[in-house]
Amino acid sequence: MTNDAFHAQQAEPSRTAVTLADAEPVALRRTNAGDYCRGIQRARHNEFWWYFNGLVARRNYWKPFQDPAGRWWWFVKPWFAWPVDFFSAVSDSVAIRHRRFLLGWQYPVVEDVADSCVRLNVVPDLSGYDLDRIERKKRRHAIRRALRELRYEIVNSADPSVAEQACTIWNSHVQRTGWNRTMPVGAFVESWIELAAIPGTTVVFARDPAQGGLPCAWLITRGIDHTLFIDTIASHTDRLALGPNDGLIFLALWSAAKMRMAHAHYGLQSSIETLEDFKRSLGFEPHPFPTKLRLRFPVEVALRLLRPRVFRRLRGDWPLRAGE
Repeated sequence: MTNDAFHAQQAEPSRTAVTLADAEPVALRRTNAGDYCRGIQRARHNEFWWYFNGLVARRNYWKPFQDPAGRWWWFVKPWFAWPVDFFSAVSDSVAIRHRRFLLGWQYPVVEDVADSCVRLNVVPDLSGYDLDRIERKKRRHAIRRALRELRYEIVNSADPSVAEQACTIWNSHVQRTGWNRTMPVGAFVESWIELAAIPGTTVVFARDPAQGGLPCAWLITRGIDHTLFIDTIASHTDRLALGPNDGLIFLALWSAAKMRMAHAHYGLQSSIETLEDFKRSLGFEPHPFPTKLRLRFPVEVALRLLRPRVFRRLRGDWPLRAGE
């Protein structure tokens, strides 16, 4: 599919109207790519996405940068960059070609000149997003229940008590899923205090009124230009009965649609089928964006010979095996 076809794609409504009762959108924060990236450049405890805290050492080195053409780029891996806006084709990358610290970069292009693809989970068109977009009856039921029985609120991440509650949920989430790493309370609070100052960042809690407002899960979103980015979601293992993840993701997408955002982005397609199934059930689809892949000559040779799976993933070869 070309980028033009991607932008022209429209979601098909379901045959039966599905209504929401007693649900209200939340006021997500929104900014432009420049203000967001400059906010991340000033940050000491955060990278482009919050969850990078536990994945990349020496994180202060991997800050987004702007090329002479005005595009903003970020490091999906150390020394390897993507443009922030993946929904707009880039005509060339001359502007960053000579940045000495870059070992590789990849960017969206028109399909005719592509040599690779990046599969991102996206909602192509958020306009009119509602329960009608949820095809599975079971998922619609879970969303309605979660919206009815839980309370959702935007929280101040700079409040240490809020951050401590979020840390408890995060560590439970990591222990259950095995993804990322647990964090000590002190480091977690420092990071979350900083989140409050990063433009376009919203933190939403799902609370259980029947248990005195006990927080069950939280979600970090980034509203950047025309796109809602799902950054990080975490849920407490012992507080999943009411489906807080369903409620949080749906509410974020529904709210972004009300704010007239155009797209939603929920990260790379993975080989974790349960996670991918959850995303698809909420309207995301693994779209193969046509791209140009640029690697320094020694890096490409080394990857082909020593890390062929990494190279396959960069090229967009699919399907991947579990764990790739």
